[in-house]
Amino acid sequence: MAIPNNIGLDERGPASRLLEEYERKFRGWWGRRGPTEFLERSMRLRLPTGATSAAEWSKYHTMKPADYRWGVFMIPDARNEIAFGDHRGQARWNEAPSEYRSLLLQHICVQADVENAAVEQSSTLTRSTPSALDLENLFQFYLEEARHTWAMSHLLLTHFGEDGLVEAERLLERLSGDAENPRLLEAFNHPTEDWLSHYMWCLLADRVGKYQLHAVTDASFAPLARAARFMMLEEPLHISFGTLGLERVLCRSLEAMRELKSEDVFRAGAIPLAVIQKYFNFWLPKVYDLFGNDESERARELLRAGIRIPRNFREDAPGTVAVDRRSGEQIERCLVSGELATNTLMRRQFIAELQKILDRWNAVIRTVGIDFTFSQPHERFARRHGPCAHLPFDNEGNRLQTDASHQFFPSGEDLANVRGLMERKLGPEECASWIAPPGTRLHAVSGA
Repeated sequence: MAIPNNIGLDERGPASRLLEEYERKFRGWWGRRGPTEFLERSMRLRLPTGATSAAEWSKYHTMKPADYRWGVFMIPDARNEIAFGDHRGQARWNEAPSEYRSLLLQHICVQADVENAAVEQSSTLTRSTPSALDLENLFQFYLEEARHTWAMSHLLLTHFGEDGLVEAERLLERLSGDAENPRLLEAFNHPTEDWLSHYMWCLLADRVGKYQLHAVTDASFAPLARAARFMMLEEPLHISFGTLGLERVLCRSLEAMRELKSEDVFRAGAIPLAVIQKYFNFWLPKVYDLFGNDESERARELLRAGIRIPRNFREDAPGTVAVDRRSGEQIERCLVSGELATNTLMRRQFIAELQKILDRWNAVIRTVGIDFTFSQPHERFARRHGPCAHLPFDNEGNRLQTDASHQFFPSGEDLANVRGLMERKLGPEECASWIAPPGTRLHAVSGA
């Protein structure tokens, strides 16, 4: 059976055969590392149609996950000129130029690796799905994250020769959290062992994915840009799984607090707001790391090569950006060219966007008379990459003598209590006690 696509793959014999062989290996990876149950359960899942408009690119079907076939889909761009960088105005590249081949290969490998990792780190969540709709959403997440790997694997196999073939094979060999052969980025080696972590991951890490994909939608390497544009159509739903899931958690927590007139709502089968904040404290530093180093020559190379550019970045006025720079065990604040700080710019755009969501949640919390405010930990807090890596800071960015980050993370008791609430509910109209039913909106708590 032909691989689903909208790029005329059937007319490209060698490429089609490469992908058909890779599909067999990819399904082997899926069978070993992906979800192990519900593959034969009928679900409502969306599939690409091959169209490229925002209104028509996908259609929902009732089908079994086992029948899903990963495909190759792209969105072309009418503009054929490179949009930015040293080659601005020249024809875009349909093949990787030799001088940028390694840079492109590395970038595509990392993008592909995180997609497979996202499936692996969450593959046990089927055991504690809080509702039937959440199960469908989880499988949509699994299948499309794997399709994103498939999209990048297509680039590796068809544009990078033997090197691409080797790297595509390695995507199927690395394993999230494995001591000997882990995934490339540290954040993707931490399992999402409960649904609160999964919702956090979708809200945060998939939002990072949106920023990283958007940054290459005008890439000088045209196949990467076309693939990223289509992936951008899929990403918002994954982010919404996290946003709406967390709002349902908050609804249940706020209701329990009002009923009990207490912050300790574990005994009512809900999750305390303070514990939800601790989950933010745990996951956000790992997500900040995904943007890369504050000051990065590689990021500048990607910009100058016309491959990757932050949203709203002006080449004609890159300006300067305040970043942290490390000298031994000391951190100093420096102004550097915007071209060297594109990672920092993207991370701060992310922080500003997330803060708007937290502000909205905090406003609802205030309207119901509860004294609690969600916040983001400082960029320096609990970092494992960048200038502040492994240095002790509190969650407001103040330097400490010794590491106290564990005080801001979920305790062993917190984790046990949260995971003790995780129960599978898949019957009609069923929903776990710790979360409001699907469709519940946070503003309903305040009666607004």
